[in-house]
Amino acid sequence: MSGVFLLGVGAQKAGTTWLHAQLHRRPDADFGFLKEYHIYDTLTLPTAGFSNRRRRSILKPRTWRRQRFLDRQDRYFGYFAAVLRRRGIRLTGDITPSYSGLSADTLSLIRQGFEGHGVMVRPVFLMRDPIERVISSLRMQRRKQGEQDSAGEIASLRQLCRERPEGINLRGDYSHTLDSLGDSFGLQNCFVGVYEQLFTSDCWARLCHFLELPYREPQWDQKLNVSRTDTELPEDLLSELGHWQAPTFRAVNACCPELDLIRLWPVAARWCRPWL
Repeated sequence: MSGVFLLGVGAQKAGTTWLHAQLHRRPDADFGFLKEYHIYDTLTLPTAGFSNRRRRSILKPRTWRRQRFLDRQDRYFGYFAAVLRRRGIRLTGDITPSYSGLSADTLSLIRQGFEGHGVMVRPVFLMRDPIERVISSLRMQRRKQGEQDSAGEIASLRQLCRERPEGINLRGDYSHTLDSLGDSFGLQNCFVGVYEQLFTSDCWARLCHFLELPYREPQWDQKLNVSRTDTELPEDLLSELGHWQAPTFRAVNACCPELDLIRLWPVAARWCRPWL
């Protein structure tokens, strides 16, 4: 095997942007021309919202190169295998949070494709308190639209609880992701971590070891895509979020008993408990 390909399968708003920034800045890592390549969600998850539209404009070289991967998946495997042949490069990867919705069959296809090029795939899955994740995701979307008022945030969260959009469910279904990783790689061959522990030296050391990299101190104080407001959410809204996210909390607690979710996810632990 020549080098390691990091397959980042989410979750959205669980530290994947920070993770990419810290790894990509290393002299022994090169993640290519994108953080999120959106190849296999585009090909297999129509509900993820990424259509396979052809945009071959020379003014958008990144889009054009990505389209070549969509046209022929062997180019995707070959591209990253070539990156790992560069002098001094030991790590590359694709960290696309919506890959959390991929099936075990699709994940196996990715593993086999890279094995054909002599590249080892190391899946990394980061989770976050499911209630906090939904709130943070909504705040990010509203911030992009220039909306940051508290009343609008509360109203939007209530609407999410009523509608439970498929896109949000797909990105936050930790149980599905864990099952798919287990069936395709074996969970013992995956790095499964939580956002709440990511920014610690112990977690970072475990991740470097998993990726077969020497420990290199990250930029702990670097903040990326942080969604903070002073909005105080009503208890009845938090209860609705707890009802919605209780199956996720229950599934992770059963699958990963080594995680102290009562301590790590106090918001979900409190508001999901009545529905467990």
